[in-house]
Parts: sequence; C-alpha cells; structure tokens
Amino acid sequence: MADYSIISYPNGNNGKSIKARLEKFINHKYTDISIAVLIMSSILLLILETIWETGPFRVEYQYCVYANDIITLIFILELSVRAYTYPKKFRFFKTYWLDILAVLPAFRAFRILRVLRLLRIFRMGILLSRRFFSVSSLFREGMKEYLVVFFIIIMVVLTGAMTIHILEGGSNPSFGSFYKAVWWSTLSLISGEPVTGTPNTFWGKIITLVIMLGGLTVFAVFTGVVSAVMVQKLKGGLDMKEIELEELSDHIIICGWHRSAALIIEEFQADKEYRDSPIVIIAEFGEKPPSLDYQSIDSRVIYILRGDYTRMDVLKKAGVEQARIAFILPDKTIQRSDQDRDARSVLAALIIEKLNKHIFTCVELLNRDNETHLRMAGVEEVIVGDEYSGNIMAATAKNYGIISVLNELFTSKYGNQFFKIQVPPAWLGKNAMELYVWLKKKYNAILLSVENRKDNPKNANGTVVNPEEDYIFKAGDHIIVISHDKITLS
Repeated sequence: MADYSIISYPNGNNGKSIKARLEKFINHKYTDISIAVLIMSSILLLILETIWETGPFRVEYQYCVYANDIITLIFILELSVRAYTYPKKFRFFKTYWLDILAVLPAFRAFRILRVLRLLRIFRMGILLSRRFFSVSSLFREGMKEYLVVFFIIIMVVLTGAMTIHILEGGSNPSFGSFYKAVWWSTLSLISGEPVTGTPNTFWGKIITLVIMLGGLTVFAVFTGVVSAVMVQKLKGGLDMKEIELEELSDHIIICGWHRSAALIIEEFQADKEYRDSPIVIIAEFGEKPPSLDYQSIDSRVIYILRGDYTRMDVLKKAGVEQARIAFILPDKTIQRSDQDRDARSVLAALIIEKLNKHIFTCVELLNRDNETHLRMAGVEEVIVGDEYSGNIMAATAKNYGIISVLNELFTSKYGNQFFKIQVPPAWLGKNAMELYVWLKKKYNAILLSVENRKDNPKNANGTVVNPEEDYIFKAGDHIIVISHDKITLS
C-alpha cells in the first residue's frame, strides 16, 4: 500500500530521502540546460587552448586551462551524483561511459588526451534532443537521427583538426594554425581525400584515413535517415517514439488507452507542477499510434511502450518501480468484453502495487462489483465512469448551471481548482471555522472537506465534506480547498 502522505505531497519533503531529492535535482530540466551550456563552454575553451598554446597569448591560455579544469570538476561531481542516484549501477556505466572517458583528461597525463573532451559533444546532442526540439514538422521522426549525424560531423571535424594540429602543427606548415587544421579536416571529410595539406607522420596519415572513412560513413547514414523519414512521411503514418526508459523516475504511467487518456495528459501538462513530468503510455496499439493533439500536448515528455500492461516485464520496462502515479484505464485498443477489461485492470493493479508500494494508483472500472479486489490490492482511488456521468447529468437537471462550476473545478487550464493540503502543526487544536475564515481572507480560498487516514490510509470514509464549524484539527489531517492557485498553510 502506498504511503498516503508521500502521494499527497509528491513535491514536498515528506518522506523524501536525500537520494530522492538529488535524483530529482540531477534530472531536472534546468540541470540539463546548465550541463549543455557547460559542455558548449568546455568545447569552446578547448579550442581556444589549442589556438593559444603556442602563440603569444600565454596568459589567456592559462585562464582557459583553469576554467576548463573547473568545468571538468563540475562534470565529475555531476557524474558522481548520477552514479549515486542511479538504481542500477551497471546501467549507469553503460549509459555514461563516454562521459566518464571525457573527464579522464582532467589529470592531464598526456597532451593528446585532451581531445577526448570532445566526446561531450554527444552528451550535448542528447540533452538538446530531449529538451529543446519540438516535434511539429517533417523532422519529427528523424530529429534524433539528424542530431546524431550533425554531432558526429562536428566531432570528426574537431577531433581530426585538433589531433593533426597537435601532431604536426610544429613541423608541417599546412597545419601550423588551428584554422588551417579545421579547414583541412572539413574539406577532407567532404571530398574523401586529403585537401590543402598532406601529413608527414605515420599517425598523421592514420588520422587522415579515419577522417576519409568517417566522411563516407556519415554521409551514407545521413542519406539513409533522410530516406527513412521521407518514406515514413509519404506513408502517412506518424508512429510515436519508443525508447529505453531506465532513466525515468518520478514519472506518470497510463495503462490502457481510450479518449479519456488524452484528456488526462492535457490536464497534467496544463498544471505547472506536473508540466514537465514524463508520461509513459502502455497499450497494445498495433500499427496505429494513439491519437494526440500536438497543439495542446508536449510530446517531448510522452513515451509510448507497446505491450501488455498486465505483464510484469512490461511494467518494469516502463519504470513502474520508480514511477510516481499510475492510471489504469479500460483498454479500447483491442476488442474485449467489459468483464475482461476489468479483470485486466485488477491484475495490472495487483502487479503495480506489488512492484511499487509508494505509487499512487487510480483505476477506472466498468463495473463497481470489482472494486473490492482493487481495495485489497492497495489501490488508492477507484472510478466508475458511467456512474459519475449519470450522477452529473442528474445533478445538472436538478440544479441548472452546476455544470459550469464542475467544468471549472475539474480542469487545471483556468479558474479555481481543488487542492489537497496537509494541516501543519500550528493549526492543530484549532477549529474549522477559524481556518475557513483565515483561508477566505488571506487566499480567497474555500475549505471544502477534511480527511484523516492516519489509522487506515485506504479508508475513503475518513473524509468529512463541509465539516462542522467546531471540528478540531488533529495530527494526520488533510484538507481539500477550492482556490485559484495552490496555497501553503503556515
């Protein structure tokens, strides 16, 4: 069963370990932006080091060396934090071995090893593809591949130029300056043969051969990528991305698919607290991808996993053990009976709660009779969509105009919303009327209900709607308020 306080306040400090906070920080988008900026700065400093090392700019050269050493130390610290927070250490080394190799020249054992710092270019490409590029054009499917090709070209050109300049810059006039070396490397890559200069040393000739072969390979890959994207576009299909999910944490999982799933995604992305949370969708889509409105949904944080969400290996691949919230919907992607859909929802809930006892799980059922099994599994919330639709329609008929109130309260896109807040120690022992008046005066918020599930976290009857004015707050109480923005009690 989930720890209710953690679920209620996923962004707070309740029950969060230092490791969890570090993991959230190191995977934050602003951390990725900072790392990308540092990588670009490091590459620029490395180029300046190479240019100024043998010239009259000895003072500037030393400043570049010191600055690059500081940046490298930051990279070492970042990788250390990632290694500490990574759930599977062998996956960390498999994922970040290039980054580890790039920081080794910090020891400066050999002058030529500084070229290895250019390996950070690949990391920058990954960060850029993850955070900065939208998917609204022809490049949607091939963006990752285009970036890979682009950064490989930059890597080959800079590595070849820097290496040939270090090896032959002092003895061969053709490579006496870094500018000449870059021009030679670029033309050799494009033409497939050495241009504007011929290396004299054995290792210089090896570098030339590598650049020539790199040019043939890179442009062959580029042609293949363009062809694949064009074929996919002409077919009219827009399949969504399927990626490795081991790095995701504190994310949202949606099991099953129907029209409500898209609305769930839109609601989360309309809320600034959850806007950047990754969302993994698991369903058996076959050849047809889910229908999403890319005008209102940011697909950069949407990950599609085709598979059966009642299988443990599929849920583990989706990172359910590190997930924050799980929704289980009656799957409409494959024709099944309502009884079969509910049975699959119950089975999926059992597996999810078994794999992650701290996850918040919400299940939509077609038949209320199956709720008992879900409560036994440890599911926090159970919804029967048809029942709510009927209740809302009846209430609307009896209270004309109520639907506009519900439309506002049940969306994060505009107006007032429901917010759940833990009652702080300062308010323990005070009554509901005092808090009601204080909330209205300070935040223009309305106290709607009080709940206390300390003794039994799964007891929905612990909620008191419209509490009496003399209700005394006690330890473990949470309140539901209606407010325009999330508020903090003090």
